[in-house]
Amino acid sequence: GDLFPALNVPRKRDMDFEAIVKESVQNLGLQAEDSFVLKVVQMEELLAVRHSVFVIGGPGTGKTQVLKSLNMSYRTMKRKPMLLDMNPKAVTANELFGFINPNTREWKDGLFSTTMRDLAEVANESPKWIVLDGDIDPMWIESLNTVMDDNKVLTLASNERIPLNNTMRLVFEIGHLKYATPATVSRAGILFVNPQDLGWN
Repeated sequence: GDLFPALNVPRKRDMDFEAIVKESVQNLGLQAEDSFVLKVVQMEELLAVRHSVFVIGGPGTGKTQVLKSLNMSYRTMKRKPMLLDMNPKAVTANELFGFINPNTREWKDGLFSTTMRDLAEVANESPKWIVLDGDIDPMWIESLNTVMDDNKVLTLASNERIPLNNTMRLVFEIGHLKYATPATVSRAGILFVNPQDLGWN
């Protein structure tokens, strides 16, 4: 609509997938409103073309439920998804990515590096998500630039390189992009969840 204002091109819809999403949403005890189902479908479309996605919205707008609904839809489709979530703000950057002990020169693995390595070693075609649920901070997000760009590799201080394979996705569940640099924002797809998208009655 922005590039060609006079044209109204109808969105391509997969009605079978939307039916599965509606069933999954109801199985989670939620109301399958059209606006909410649309957000789940948009998330699926984003994950198909981007390996990093920001899900942005205020508290209580349903960001987590969008992810849970899509995860449940994958389970219904027998795709056996794997989802691991963590709060990157709950630990220091060293605890997140690992560090070399200055006294012993021994390498101590971090939470994110361990998670990413474990998922990379799972040799199947099921979707694998690492969900980072916490506000963006340049202290840790800048370390993920090589994972989020076309290199798709996490380079650690120990010189180990952990690849992000084709079945893996990074999902950032955040409230705003206030402290994100343009370099970071340009590397990811963005799904914005409005309170109006909740559509609950």
